[in-house]
Amino acid sequence: MTKKRNPLSRIRLVYQRSSTLLKCVVLTAVVLCTLCLMLLRSEITKINANTEAKRHQAAELEYKISALEKNISQLGTVQGVKQIAQDELGLVSPDTIFYIPE
Repeated sequence: MTKKRNPLSRIRLVYQRSSTLLKCVVLTAVVLCTLCLMLLRSEITKINANTEAKRHQAAELEYKISALEKNISQLGTVQGVKQIAQDELGLVSPDTIFYIPE
């Protein structure tokens, strides 16, 4: 019976010290990547704040839209006409009594 040798057993690894230039290049790359990540993080923070402001603005607009839809639905009713006459024209019903203190 013949013994098979592992082909990787003939490979011999030799470690060499890296050059100073390579160390400087890698360190510079790491520093630049860190700076880029910090800049991107600040941009993400700004975008998140802007998004939150837009969500708040959208909620306010939704509230205004619902109030306007309510006003539109009341336009054709008698109560709606009375409300418009009081608010915009300053009219009052004939049975209203005003008391003005001195």
